[in-house]
Amino acid sequence: MLPTGDVQGCLRKLDTLLRIIKYPGHVDYSGLSKGDPSAFLPILSFSLTTFSPPFAEQLVAAGLVLTSKTDLRFTDTLYKVLRDVFHYKPVISKQQFLQRGFVQRKISTLCDIIDLVLQRHKELKRRTTKFPVS
Repeated sequence: MLPTGDVQGCLRKLDTLLRIIKYPGHVDYSGLSKGDPSAFLPILSFSLTTFSPPFAEQLVAAGLVLTSKTDLRFTDTLYKVLRDVFHYKPVISKQQFLQRGFVQRKISTLCDIIDLVLQRHKELKRRTTKFPVS
């Protein structure tokens, strides 16, 4: 969790994480700073479905498909992933996430999710290098 009251600091941390995962899309910093859900959802989608193919396969195998969904269904599945896969409880509810506002909490949650995906990606990479599939 990032310190409260520092939206610009949160955006800098997010920018660093986006560079680490090599996010290819346009980042709507104006939308992020207003808490617009449409600015957060593409980043979440990329983080969970594209950045780490082994992790995406793990989600599909668990029946947690995040592609081709409405914003509401995507968010429902996202919260299932956070609860069941990462054992993480966001500081913001699904309803709050889909509303404008709650900027600090949304950015902080997004950073936490990217960190969790990065950790899982590294674990999965380590497993495949220790036990290569022949």
